[in-house]
This record gives sequence, structure tokens and C-alpha cells, in this order.
Amino acid sequence: MDKNEETISLTKCDNSILADEIVSKLANAGIASSLHDELNDPAYGAYGPNPGIEVRVFKKDLERAQSILHEITEKREKQLPWCPNCGSQNVVALGKVRPKLSKWAVIIGVLLVVIGIVCIILPFCVKSIESATVSFLIISLISLAVGVVLVIPQRERKNYKCNECGTEFYKE
Repeated sequence: MDKNEETISLTKCDNSILADEIVSKLANAGIASSLHDELNDPAYGAYGPNPGIEVRVFKKDLERAQSILHEITEKREKQLPWCPNCGSQNVVALGKVRPKLSKWAVIIGVLLVVIGIVCIILPFCVKSIESATVSFLIISLISLAVGVVLVIPQRERKNYKCNECGTEFYKE
């Protein structure tokens, strides 16, 4: 970077990975940039709060750099989990969780499946209700569908915890 031109702070990053990604994208776009305070605090938090790693660009490149930064943050927000309570991306994965089914949902689901099967078989076994075969078939299909939906478990979700506010949340 030319020492005679004025540089302006584009952003401050919590970690060097994000800062390096921004500098790399800026370099690919032909925008010169530099990192400041990268090695400011080797013992993170030992001497007070870490101010973050600052990415600086020339004043003339600020608008282009801001649009590139906007693209990077939009892409990261779609990919990375963030806390729904405070909006922080400083979260840690706690593992995958398969939601538990309610005991009553399983009991009702199994009963509906049994009722559905009985409603399919019953008209063929009892001659006096042959005329009601269509209504039994409709009842059986509905009860089978609802029963299966209640019994089949939901898919796994990732469990996260926010390091800023302590909120635990799920993300599919």
C-alpha cells in the first residue's frame, strides 16, 4: 500500500480467518488492503478486550470494497449459524439432536395405523358392510396417513450455543 494515500477502516473482524477471507477477495478484485492489530493480543483477552483485526483499504477503493464486504457477509450469514437472540455468529456446535417423539403421539399414531388396517380388511371379512367399502377405504387411508406422520420421527437438527448470550438454539 502506498504510504502517501489515506487508508480507511473497512471493517473489524473477530478472527483472522474472516479477515484473511476479506483481504483475499479484495485482492482478487484488484483492491489493495492491509490488516492491522492482527498480532495485537497474543493471549486473547489477557489484557482486556481484543479490539479485533482491522481491514483497511484506500479511500478511493472504499465503495467497491464495501460492496465486496457486503457480498461476503451475505454469503456467510446464509451458511453459518447465528444466534436468533442476539445475532452473534460467535456460536459453538453442541452436536446433532433427533427430536424426541411424544409418548402420546406414538400411541395415537400406532392406533390410527391399526384402525386404518382394520378399515381396509373389515369390508372383505364382513358381508353386511360391503356397501360401505368406499367410506371404509377413505377412513382407512386418512387414518393410515395421519398415523404414519405421527410415528415417523423428524429429521436431525444441529444444536448450537451462543458464546455471547448463552442461548441454545437449533438449526436445520
